[in-house]
Amino acid sequence: MFAQDFNELGYLASQWPINPDIPTLLMVHGAGLNHSQWQKQMTGLKGHANMIAVDLPGHALSAHHDGNQSIIDYADTLSELVTELDSSQLIMAGHSMGGAVCIEFAMRHPTQVDGMILVNTGAKLKVQQDLLQQIHDDYPAFIRHLTDSALSENTPPQVIEQFAELLMQSETEAVYNDFVSCNSFDRLEDIKQIACPALVISSDLDQMTPPKYGEFLADQLTQGQFTLIEGAAHVSPMEKPEAVNHAILGFLQQFNGR
Repeated sequence: MFAQDFNELGYLASQWPINPDIPTLLMVHGAGLNHSQWQKQMTGLKGHANMIAVDLPGHALSAHHDGNQSIIDYADTLSELVTELDSSQLIMAGHSMGGAVCIEFAMRHPTQVDGMILVNTGAKLKVQQDLLQQIHDDYPAFIRHLTDSALSENTPPQVIEQFAELLMQSETEAVYNDFVSCNSFDRLEDIKQIACPALVISSDLDQMTPPKYGEFLADQLTQGQFTLIEGAAHVSPMEKPEAVNHAILGFLQQFNGR
């Protein structure tokens, strides 16, 4: 893996320079997380696409990026990175808040994206006010609460530990800004304007963005298709990486050779 930097926006690349003969898959992490949540996708799919896992401003490799932390600002910042990458085919993949960033990106910069993969997300993301308050009042308790809510009870202990560690690595204010941004995100009325092919991945045990959220997305998107991951909750790329990778690989086939 290759750690790269563009104007203090950090990201991990599976190969460098990128291979112009295969698609580029730009992966966007969820609220309070970072590029490491895509570890199994980075390793499992690296031969099929240029895999890039970015850290949004204020997170991990982009901790010193001074960009504003909102869904719209994240999307516009990624547009600058996409211009710099200059890939012949770009597929955006986003988990939870990252999915919202991808949706916003496709709305604001439609000519830059050839496809989308939306994982455990929705066209509207509401956050409970007491959860937002807990981030400031008792961050360790927030981590325990989110870990219990986001992962299924069958999740392997090492994955639970990894997820909690990702949250512990994040600055409290950055996590708070992420969840506030999620709470204000609403593209319910606009989602059908997105024309590019889109794979929507939901999980049967996800209580934070239940399958009906994904079904709505797939139904409203012009070229949406829906896949349900069984045995996972809200963080399917970490909980069931093989199943998620299989779904992504199938979706990528339509871009190879174009």
